[in-house]
Formats: sequence, C-alpha cells, structure tokens
Amino acid sequence: MSGTFSYLAYGLGIETPIPLPELVAGEETGGEIRINFGHVDQPPSEALDKGWDCFSPPLKEDCLFWPGVGSFLVREGKDIIVDPSPTVDEKMLRLFVLGPVLAILLRQRGNLLLHASAVTVADEAVLFLGSSGWGKSTTAAALHARGHGLVSDDVAVLQVGESCPIVFPSFPQLKLWPEVLLALGDDPEKLPQWNPHLEKRARTAEHNFSPTPLSIRRIYVLDEGNDNAPEILLLRPQEAFLRLVRHTYGSDYGLQPAMGVGSDSHFRQCASIVNEVTVCSLRRQKSFSQLPDMVRLIEKDLSQSR
Repeated sequence: MSGTFSYLAYGLGIETPIPLPELVAGEETGGEIRINFGHVDQPPSEALDKGWDCFSPPLKEDCLFWPGVGSFLVREGKDIIVDPSPTVDEKMLRLFVLGPVLAILLRQRGNLLLHASAVTVADEAVLFLGSSGWGKSTTAAALHARGHGLVSDDVAVLQVGESCPIVFPSFPQLKLWPEVLLALGDDPEKLPQWNPHLEKRARTAEHNFSPTPLSIRRIYVLDEGNDNAPEILLLRPQEAFLRLVRHTYGSDYGLQPAMGVGSDSHFRQCASIVNEVTVCSLRRQKSFSQLPDMVRLIEKDLSQSR
C-alpha cells in the first residue's frame, strides 16, 4: 500500500495512500478528505475484544477500533488516520474505511446518513429505506436493470439545510447476494465477493451514474406485505419521522453517539425531510416473483406524483 490516489465520493475529493478501486477516480486536487497512515492510541483493555468508539464532542473527533482490523482517528470532518492491524487484509481494511469510518466523517460534516439505497428517476433521487436484509439493494438493483442510475447502495448521505434536502452519490457499486443476482439474470460466480466472510458479491453499476448531488423525489420505507400484489401507502408525518429516526445509519451498529442519533440536530434534520419530501410505505413480499410488479408499481407511482 503505497503512493497517493485521488477519488470522488459524496461530492468530495478524497486523497489517500490506500487504493479504493470502488470509488470514481478524480484529479489530484488536495482533496476535502485526507486519509493517511499514522499512530492511533489503542482503546482501553476492556474494549480490546470488541469494536470500540470514543466520541469527543465538541471536538468533532472520533476514535474507532476493531480487533484484527485496526484503529482509526476521524477528525473535523476532513482527516482520517489509519493505524492498521499487522494482519489485516487490504480488502477488509477498505471495507471499514469506506463503511463506518467514512460514515462518521460525513456525519462530522453535518450530513444526515440514512440506512437506504437510492436510484435516479427523471434526474431526481428516490430512496429505499429499511433495516439489513429488507431488500434495499435488491430494489435498487431491479430499478437499475430498468435503466435507472444508481445513486448509493445501503447508505444515503443527505444534506439538510434551508433549501430542499439533497443526496450525494456515493460510488457505482451494488452489494448483492447470489440468489438476487440469479433472479436478475447475472452469474454470481463471475463477480468478486464484497466481503471475504460473506457470499455477497460486488457488481458495478456505472450505467447513468453521476457524482452530481440530486434533489430527493420520494422516500419509500420497505415493509412486509401480504401475498397479494405490492402496494404503496402514504405515511403520516409522525410515522414518517419515526421511520427516519429508526433507520438512521449507526442506530443499529453501536455508533449512535458518533452519528448523532437521538440528538436535537438529528431530530431537526429528520423533521425537515418529512416537511419537504413525501415518505411512503412500500409493502411487498420478499419474493423475487414480485420484483417485476414492484418495479412497475414504483414507476407508476412516481409518474403519477408529478
């Protein structure tokens, strides 16, 4: 791991000594985000056998540790110091840098992160919100197969301010289980594993991918339906707010303090989105046979909401 690499992700330039081939290559500009190797203090002895996070408000500084992976210092929304374990595999190190470590940096910059996948429909973003295993990536992949561009897989990074909320595209990759790929007509054996410990595969999704931030058209919360056809129901503002809070990234990863989950600013951001964006429940069976009907229903719903 040597040299310097330049990438674009989430609307930001990234300069790093770690190759991150999942990202879109960018020109060497100094980068709003800088990743470097360096020493990071180890956690207390009682935390050595598990993941560890030390949040230090108002300094905007977080220390993280995972056994066998390494320690990380995230500072002021722009610097990441990586102190890798001597035995860590480079691919595994990338997973953590591009996952929770980068997520905390983006939160330090004031963004709201939702556990969601997103695609483009008519130059606007459509988000699919849900817990792990509820089909966010599958839904995004099915719409991507219909010609819609991918915005982000699994984590959606939103900027919420005085204007309408926007979402920043991440990188053109979907993480899919082999059975999902087979249902979509792909051969999982021809795709690399996303994580050495999981059967999920990494599939590039460069068609119609653009790093330009997008306004948010609609948010669908994935819910379980009955055996009938999928349906879409408008959520009341209070229920929509609770769903956004529940599915904020980090709420189920033990990173609540670092991600600001439950803070006043977090609640204000979720309330602002509910006031600006329509939030619906997308009820369906987690069945591949319902995928075509679900995609057509989403496209019809969006066409009728103009």
